[in-house]
Amino acid sequence: MKSNKLMALGIVFSIAVLIVIGTIAYSIINDKKDKGNEMFAYSTQQSLGKDDAPVKVVEFGDFKCPACRTWDVTVLPRLKEEYIDKGKVQLYFINFPFIGKDSDLGAAAGEAIYKQDQDSFWIFYDEIYQSQKKDTEEWITEELLLNIVKEKLPKVDVEKFKKDLHSKEITEKVRKDSDRAQKLKVQGAPSVYVNGNLANPDFDSMKKAIDKELKK
Repeated sequence: MKSNKLMALGIVFSIAVLIVIGTIAYSIINDKKDKGNEMFAYSTQQSLGKDDAPVKVVEFGDFKCPACRTWDVTVLPRLKEEYIDKGKVQLYFINFPFIGKDSDLGAAAGEAIYKQDQDSFWIFYDEIYQSQKKDTEEWITEELLLNIVKEKLPKVDVEKFKKDLHSKEITEKVRKDSDRAQKLKVQGAPSVYVNGNLANPDFDSMKKAIDKELKK
């Protein structure tokens, strides 16, 4: 009888311990989410991948940035194949328009396109990098942007895009991204964060950081 009582108490204690551990783990996970939301405002950013992906990767970029174009061509395809498409990583792009006056125009175009269709933004992301010229030139023009929309983005309404491009709403989104980069003291582009931690943007360094987060 006494043995049965001790066994029952042991079971109750074990369950209580599991509940406490589960509560702590849940709290840690949500603290990370809250930290990320505070730092990057995930829900307002342009994203690629599943919302429930355990690892959040943030890229601060400028469409005029040559290194960002290289990252798009060499790193993103591998990141997409090995992590994003498998539901392990969700990628967020945050505007960091710092190179020239037309950097802001490129950022606004991305926001205006994303507002209409999420997938179209990532097509635009590739297309504008393919159109990149010297960073000393003001090559991001409304003519270029309209050509991309008309020729490559059938899901985007051209007239709505033209209206949104210079709207207060879109301008404010770009400004908030710039303020966020300044607050985080972003030094250059691409700057990459893995679950809130700054990482080197090369694929091997990112892979190491992502795999470390996946093991937690």
